[in-house]
Amino acid sequence: MTESEATSKDQQSVLSSARLALLNSCSVNPLLGQYADRLSESGVAGHYTSHGAENNLYKIELLLEHDESNTFGMEDLLWDVGFEEAYDAVAFQIGNPPDREENEGRGCIDPARTAAGLLETGERISHVAGSGGRMIFATGHPGAMILYYLGLSRWAKELGGDVLTVETRGRYERGVSLDWADSVATLGDGASLFHTHDPQPMRDVLQQTGPVDLIVADHGFAGAAIAAGIPTVVVMDTNDPAFAVVAGRGADVTVVPMDDNRPLNSYAAALGVLKEEA
Repeated sequence: MTESEATSKDQQSVLSSARLALLNSCSVNPLLGQYADRLSESGVAGHYTSHGAENNLYKIELLLEHDESNTFGMEDLLWDVGFEEAYDAVAFQIGNPPDREENEGRGCIDPARTAAGLLETGERISHVAGSGGRMIFATGHPGAMILYYLGLSRWAKELGGDVLTVETRGRYERGVSLDWADSVATLGDGASLFHTHDPQPMRDVLQQTGPVDLIVADHGFAGAAIAAGIPTVVVMDTNDPAFAVVAGRGADVTVVPMDDNRPLNSYAAALGVLKEEA
């Protein structure tokens, strides 16, 4: 084992101990089990998530090949990642091995892990927004998650946060431009919003915003923020191993392990949990 791998293992051990203490201690949060039940019932976590073992392992292999669609702009942070580190990092974040299936072709996310990530997200947003901090919200998964991010950005404004929007001149995947749904960045062509892993739109946004205190995003929007060293909250599905690895290596990131392919209204449960104790 190299020195880098040993350091990563030590970091994961510390993070694992802290998170497990939260999940297992009723004195810390006696309602965590109730939140987990709500998230499982909504379908955003549990034993019937969208991506099964084959896809999850395939995405780890693509990460090891430095596939840009799976490094999300964090290539410099991931150049030496190995299979064992990626596999273990994903297992830690989702609370299950990435190749575990209880239903054929479906993955597993421990809803208590999702609840813990959401509660931490609520704390971070309320802290930054309450002090008037500068924030960006963005999604590469608007077809499923636009209402979730709209709810977060509007809540941040209500708390006093400075939620940023800027115009960019770039053309990205499919030749489309950056668009804003209220205060949430996404890709669009005026008729449709598009799924993307591209980090370049967020890079272009950050060139114009000046300092940012917190970014709440997914896919390439989150990856570009993490690569820039900006505190970030990211939604990570079971087949997004890059985020698990950088979190395990000590990046300033809160991971919310959550299925990002559910019906739009499914995420109302996640918003409810997130705001519950903030």
